[in-house]
Amino acid sequence: MLLKRPERKHQVKDRNAILKKGIWAYFLLLIFEGALRKWILPGLATPLLIIRDPIALWLIVASINRGLIKSNIYLALIVLTGITGTFTALFFGHGNLPVALFGARILLLHFPLIFIIGRIFNRADVISMGMKGLWISIPMTLLIALQFYSPQSAWVNRGIGGDISGGGFSGALGFFRPPGTFSFTNGTT
Repeated sequence: MLLKRPERKHQVKDRNAILKKGIWAYFLLLIFEGALRKWILPGLATPLLIIRDPIALWLIVASINRGLIKSNIYLALIVLTGITGTFTALFFGHGNLPVALFGARILLLHFPLIFIIGRIFNRADVISMGMKGLWISIPMTLLIALQFYSPQSAWVNRGIGGDISGGGFSGALGFFRPPGTFSFTNGTT
């Protein structure tokens, strides 16, 4: 009978390294998904709307398989809210299954990632992501300023799918609120 050797600490770290890379991919797509939909691949704007969903689903399944996600009251309530909201939309609301599932994905896929990231990332990872976010904010600020002072017909202000009417949201004094690399202006928040 073979005895199972105990896992060493570096082996456990290596098992979570791929999950950390998945979280980084999710983060980068969160920041640059709008840029893909507006400027790089405008013809694929609709499918790119859910580009983070497969990564989120994979992170959830892999975390469950590794025993990394623990049930808690917050997670249970948000999943229950997502399921209840889906059925409510189907039976008492619009009745459109694809629309209901699209709305439910936020609560059923993206919210649980908060808990997964908390289990996988350590302090150094959080600081690293924060630093990367700060560095990204420099060119993002320049882009937003360029969008703000450029006409809505300029390439930098293209809307989703390459919409030439612009992606800015009407503001005061004839100016538009620019979205940066995001699909909509609230992304910059």
